[in-house]
Parts: sequence; C-alpha cells; structure tokens
Amino acid sequence: DTSILPICKDSLGWMFNKLDMNYDLLLDPSEISAIYLDKYEPCVKPLFNSCDSFKDGKLSNNEWCYCFQKPGGLPCQNEMNRIQKLTRGKSLLGKF
Repeated sequence: DTSILPICKDSLGWMFNKLDMNYDLLLDPSEISAIYLDKYEPCVKPLFNSCDSFKDGKLSNNEWCYCFQKPGGLPCQNEMNRIQKLTRGKSLLGKF
C-alpha cells in the first residue's frame, strides 16, 4: 500500500524527476546509474535492490522517497561501509 509511504522531501522529489530521463514516472537501473559514478559504482545494484520494495525492476516515486528516508541510513553509504569492512585487513597486490 503506497499510501503509507512518506512524501518526498523537496530535494528527493527534484532528483527523482531529474533522473527520470524517459518521463515514465519510474526509475530503472540505467537511470539510477547516472548518479553513482567511479568510486560509488558498486552501490548502484544494492541501492536499486534495496529501494525496489515491489521487486518489479522499477522504482516509483514512493519507493524512491521511502528508500532515502529509512531509519537504517542511506543505501549507498551502507553498501560502501559493508565493502570497506570486507576488504579491511586484506593486503593489496603490489603494496609494501
């Protein structure tokens, strides 16, 4: 039931509309990948999966807004923290 989901804060709503390149009022993974480049690239898939509460391969405005207002923190930052914990203590090749 999307009626219980939070309404977007101004900046979140603006970002959703900016990313919706085909104006279908849904975001697909390719539209979301535009915001995470280079060092945040590992976040794209986990971000999308954590936000896609209906598991339909698209994000509605409600799913988008709810995802960034969850009490558990921002999805991309959570994924980057998880990756850092996994790689902490592992030596890199060529590092002395």
